[in-house]
Amino acid sequence: MTIDKRHVSAEGFDQLLGGGVPVVLPVPGAPEAFVFIEPRAQELGLRIEISTNDDAPDTGLRNIFARIALRHGKNYFEVVVRTPELFHDAYPVLCSVADRVQLGGMSPAQALHATLDRMSSLLRVPDSLPRDREIGLFGELLVLGGLIERLGASAAVEAWCGSQNEEHDFGLPDLDLEVKTTTSESRTHWIESLTQLVPKVGRPLWLVSHQLTTAGVGAGLGLPDLVDAVSARIGPGYDQDRFADALSQAGWRDDYRERLTARWTRRATSRGYEVTDAFPRLTPEDLRDRGVVMDRITEIHYRIDLDGFASTHEPPEIVRLSCAFEGWT
Repeated sequence: MTIDKRHVSAEGFDQLLGGGVPVVLPVPGAPEAFVFIEPRAQELGLRIEISTNDDAPDTGLRNIFARIALRHGKNYFEVVVRTPELFHDAYPVLCSVADRVQLGGMSPAQALHATLDRMSSLLRVPDSLPRDREIGLFGELLVLGGLIERLGASAAVEAWCGSQNEEHDFGLPDLDLEVKTTTSESRTHWIESLTQLVPKVGRPLWLVSHQLTTAGVGAGLGLPDLVDAVSARIGPGYDQDRFADALSQAGWRDDYRERLTARWTRRATSRGYEVTDAFPRLTPEDLRDRGVVMDRITEIHYRIDLDGFASTHEPPEIVRLSCAFEGWT
């Protein structure tokens, strides 16, 4: 059987697949890693030893997933494929994940995301983030940076839920934050649904409003700069994996970097507004009270103007910090 310095060759792997028996192939290096074939369970996978049993990330894919397993008293991060007709093509993918961990120093979750991103980039025309998503993500990362300063990386990353289809962008211990970012000369923001500005029961909701404008040469920050700054402050480990996962869910890809050349600075001071009855908004309750048949309305987007609008309450410290972050240098 032909073997290269680290991995069984494709021909040798096909011979093992055809054998119909369980196989465990060690991948030399640290941490301990194995490629395994389980014919009875119809599984091909990569098993990498880890020191914790943190949750595995969601790949968002049907045919490849990650899990944490306890085997022989050790915790392993496993990348698993359960479609036998894809085993031949999946084997190089698993080898790439192992190489990124053992040779590149990535965590298993980072290596999995990086490998899948590279594979998907082969199948799509290079593109970039839409400008509105670039601006929106920039604003959310400004808030995340401010929260890291106050809460620490772990609590701040855990609070960021805008990319998880939650109603609000950040869920803090005592309140929720919705982040809106505009490049308009006026403080106007698009609201994407009737429930986006509805506080959860018993939890205050604050809206953080950013106004950005393009910066001069050498000034301001680009979105890639802000991603790198926040990533560096979080540091390696589980929190970094969660941050990378959240970025991916928000639409970020590393191969967008060369196309995201705009640099941004604040047009005006960022502000926090408590969303109370006096706040300009539409809600399902308002429309129902007016006799509107709600099931006949399938989608609503509307724009609010906060120029000159004053919040009824002074923002708490955590909201002020969320508004004030400028980026690390």
